[in-house]
Amino acid sequence: GDISAQLNDQKELERICLRIKNDRNPSVIVWIGTCTTEIVKMDLEGIAPKVEKQIGIPIVVARANGLDYAFTQGEDTVLAAMVHRCPEYKDCNKNSKEQNKKSPKFEVQTLSNKESSFDQNRLTRSNLVLFGSLPSSVASQLSLELKRQSISVSGWLPSQKYSELPGLGENVYVCGVNPFLSRTATTLMRRKRCQLIGAPFPIGPDG
Repeated sequence: GDISAQLNDQKELERICLRIKNDRNPSVIVWIGTCTTEIVKMDLEGIAPKVEKQIGIPIVVARANGLDYAFTQGEDTVLAAMVHRCPEYKDCNKNSKEQNKKSPKFEVQTLSNKESSFDQNRLTRSNLVLFGSLPSSVASQLSLELKRQSISVSGWLPSQKYSELPGLGENVYVCGVNPFLSRTATTLMRRKRCQLIGAPFPIGPDG
């Protein structure tokens, strides 16, 4: 029906999303396009804001053209798309100075190797965001373990609630908890100007 243009794209997607809203009541809906727009002739990025306004639920569009991104790297694809919906982290320098007075700094070697090129004196515990999908219990355990080492996690991507997505921007350090999130890491650095901490091994459940 899509390929033969027998369906109205926006109305059909709106109908499906309304059904999901009634059945599941989600805080966010993710559209994953596994086929190129040239084939299905469907502008998901253009339709999403209109449907989002109609149903009152945020819609994240993830481009997953090709088998690699659609199946073997699905988490990476969705998280990279969600980066664009994160709020801007403002007044980073001001917040850092205030935090420096209240809390000690931690060293990057805690999460990365000794050859890390990051300036440790600029990294404060209020600016660390971890990205990667983990069960809530594992995320809590990891946060507690880091807290024992005087490292406070300021945010998670994804967060348990869509409304609590972390602020991203300059002076925000990010570290992946899974080893296969290269697309997300690249988006964080290029689009949000975050500074990546390269962990020598996964710090999530596989580590």
